[in-house]
Amino acid sequence: MRMGRTWLGAPVWLWLLALAPRLVTIFVYGPHLSIHSDDEGYYRSALWLLQKGTFSYYTPDAPTVHMMPGTTLLLAGIIWLFGTGTAGLYAGKIVFTLIATLGIAGIYRAVSRVTRPWVGAVVASAIALYPPEVLVDTLFLTEPLFMAAFAWMFDFTFKAAESKRLRDALGLAVTFMLALYVRPNVALWIVFALIYFLMKGYPRPLFWRHLGAAVMVGLLFMAPWWIRNELVFHRFILFTDDSWNPLLLGTFQGYGYPPPTNEGAIEHQLLREYPNLRPQSMHELPWFRLQRQVAFKRMGEWLKTNPSSFWTTYLWLKPQILWLRAYLPLPIFGLTEASLRGLQTWVVDVSIVGHFVAMVFGRGRRRELLLIWLTLLYYTAVFSFFFAFERYNVPIDWLMFSGVPLAVWALLRAIVGEERKGRRAKAGRGRTRRRAAR
Repeated sequence: MRMGRTWLGAPVWLWLLALAPRLVTIFVYGPHLSIHSDDEGYYRSALWLLQKGTFSYYTPDAPTVHMMPGTTLLLAGIIWLFGTGTAGLYAGKIVFTLIATLGIAGIYRAVSRVTRPWVGAVVASAIALYPPEVLVDTLFLTEPLFMAAFAWMFDFTFKAAESKRLRDALGLAVTFMLALYVRPNVALWIVFALIYFLMKGYPRPLFWRHLGAAVMVGLLFMAPWWIRNELVFHRFILFTDDSWNPLLLGTFQGYGYPPPTNEGAIEHQLLREYPNLRPQSMHELPWFRLQRQVAFKRMGEWLKTNPSSFWTTYLWLKPQILWLRAYLPLPIFGLTEASLRGLQTWVVDVSIVGHFVAMVFGRGRRRELLLIWLTLLYYTAVFSFFFAFERYNVPIDWLMFSGVPLAVWALLRAIVGEERKGRRAKAGRGRTRRRAAR
């Protein structure tokens, strides 16, 4: 492709393909389109940060460690610039859409770097047009921000493994920290990236120097957050401390779990035992610790009394909840979750087969394909252990959906390789016969 038709390494038509349905969604359904859940929570958090100078989530009167600060800081900046009215809402949704579109360009670059540009174009186009992706990218959620950082993180990972340049390693460090600033569950993924670098033959002395530089980038990002937590909570908090709530929620998924049958009953029981924690929004840390205790107790009881349903739920049912359900809580353009359910299931099923085919025939790129596999398995395990929810697959759908085009690319590559090998062998036999005739 000529540079005149590209921007940031992605074709201009792809940017337009990604922008068009998102902007149409924003202006057709208006700036108040909302799922009335986390998106409103992040917006309120940004307002409270500007109004009171406190990083809060549940109530403006108490600081929070419910989430990392990235989404709130971005929204606070948008509100500060454009205000809280209709113009501010439109501006916020357009900014989130632009970031998501940047992420789709990153998907194109990452997949193209491993395979061919046409493969990257197929995967990126699918994400650009898939209705759940379109809807989520117009909401004030972590998903569009995380997808963008995560896609470019993959691109820098593949690029650094080939170039061995410090600037590419630093690009990976920065995009990793940006992803971490909105979703802390990405933290352990870096282990797979380091293993991948070693598998690619990254020179050890260079590896340690670049790793040291990346650690310095990480410390620069995390120091303000750690200092804030120490000043506010008088304790070291690495990322957040709210993962125990989804851990508890996860014990009410599947079947055969111990009583009670809903989280509300647990909540009322805890409040009766610890009336000093009412309201919970003012006592985040002790409330999360109690939820952790109850969650592990329920998991232990479940495993002891009904091990079959426990393992079936965590190893089979929760992964299906995560991957086989399309997230479309608000119908757009006549489409609903029900209308997409069969499509999501079919795409995921054939994609899994495609990933296996690509691994078998993708000689020379198996380490890159292995990194994709490990990433999908990592997130499936994380969300299955805690709480499986179909929205969580949205920013990593592109890794799953890449299975079929990767398989086609690997098969075509193998066929062409065999044909070239056959032509070389035939040419070699011809030269041998000519020499013998002389």
